[in-house]
This record gives sequence, structure tokens and C-alpha cells, in this order.
Amino acid sequence: MKILIHSTTVIKIMLLVLLLAPFKLKAASDTTIAHVLKKSRASLYYPLSVERFYKANGYKLAWIAADTNKTHVWDAMLLLDCVKQYGLNHDDYHPKQLLYPVLHKLISQNKKDEVAALYDVFLTDAIIRFINDLHYGKLNPVYTTEKVDQQSKFKAYAELMLALNNNDFGRTINSVQPKSKLYFDLQNHMRLLVGQRSGDCYVIPQGVIRKMAINMERLRWISTTGEKVHLTMVVKEGTIINYKDIHHQDIQLEKSLYNESRKYNKKFNLNKTIPSKL
Repeated sequence: MKILIHSTTVIKIMLLVLLLAPFKLKAASDTTIAHVLKKSRASLYYPLSVERFYKANGYKLAWIAADTNKTHVWDAMLLLDCVKQYGLNHDDYHPKQLLYPVLHKLISQNKKDEVAALYDVFLTDAIIRFINDLHYGKLNPVYTTEKVDQQSKFKAYAELMLALNNNDFGRTINSVQPKSKLYFDLQNHMRLLVGQRSGDCYVIPQGVIRKMAINMERLRWISTTGEKVHLTMVVKEGTIINYKDIHHQDIQLEKSLYNESRKYNKKFNLNKTIPSKL
């Protein structure tokens, strides 16, 4: 017995398959991101924030796309390359996972597999941490990593989504920093020392760089905790005039900022600081 299928029916079936294909691909992509989030949760700095980010964007890849598609992946990688200009440490932002050769391969081959999803998730976590570090400070004694990830008025994942939809990605990220003039002056001078002058073969004393990083960290605490910390470091016309650590916190704070000691105390007592006008 022969079964005859009308040509019109065949065409309808083919059209239905083509229409359903994008939804199947999307579902597969969603499943991959969700699987990678669950698998890598223990390795993420802000797992809850990363989860909120991907939930908000429909569990899609945020960074990895073919060269023909516009993303801010290179802007993000450049920011992570330049974290020293903010008094931060590059080792804190998944440098072992976020390798340029891997990224080039994923983009050139337009990968959408688990490897691409894993890279995407780690880059999202790195940028969310960078945003939080710029806003709260890396070692904020009040707003700890756990507290910020669980509940915070300032939402780094929302700032990231805003930056991804903005033409000037870097400027949007930089806007989360403290707004005080002292911080602004320190930031500009730090950028000058570790950026332009280091490239021009100037020998910059590391002690100066680290003291500036310590004060930038403290100023981030001030802007978010409301505490007034006595700082004796003054920047005038690009020159450090005076600096003195009157609270004896610098040694442990410096080690914590630069991860030079595996056994350091991350707790800093703001109550011991002396109020002053900034």
C-alpha cells in the first residue's frame, strides 16, 4: 500500500521545521548557560548577581558572538587589563579563565557551546566584581562581598546591563566610582603614573603607587559607608605632598589589596579612624 503525501503538505512541514528551529537553538543556548551557572557557581565571586544578570537577559550569551555582531567584549577585556590604574589587582578577575587566545578562537569559530558559555559567565562575573570593587572597594568592612551579592541598593548587574546597551562602555562603568574631588585627583594621578609615564619608561616607586591605591580604597569605603576617615595624603598638581598612616592599617590593607599574604586579616575597624572634612 502506497502512501501519497501531497506536495503542499510537504512544504508546510518544511516551513514548520524552519520556524521551530530558532526556538530549539534558543532553548539549547538557555540550557547551556543555566548548566554552566550551576556548574561554576563555587568559582564565581558574585554567583547571585551573575544569575540575576543572565535571568534578566534571557540566559543568552552576553559577550561571545561572531565578529559581525557588535558586543563590548574587547572593551571589557581592556578594562580588566588596566585595573592597576584603579589601584586594583589583575589577579582578582579570573585571569586564568579569561585568556585572549581562547576568546579569539571562540569568536572566529562563532562558538555557542559550553566552552563559550563558560567564558561568557566568567567574564560577566569579573566585570561585576570590578564594578563592585570600584563602587564599594575591594575590602569594604561594612559592605562585604557576601552582603553585596545577597542584597544591595547598588546593583552591579544592572549597571553592567546599562553599560552593554551604551556606546561608551568604559565611561558607564567608570561612573560608579566615588564623586569626591580627592578621589578624582587620585584616580587621574594613578592613571598618569601607571599608564602614560610607565609607558614612557619612567621609574615609578611602587611604594607611591601602593599608598595611592590604599587611599583610593579608603575613599570608596567613605562614599558608601558614610564614615569620615582621616587621610593625610594630599595630591597637588600631580605631586604627592604628604602622607602618613596614623591608624597603622596600611601593612595589612596593602597585603590584602595585592594578595601578597595568604593569611591576612580582611577586617578593618572604621571606628578607630578620626573624622575629618574631605
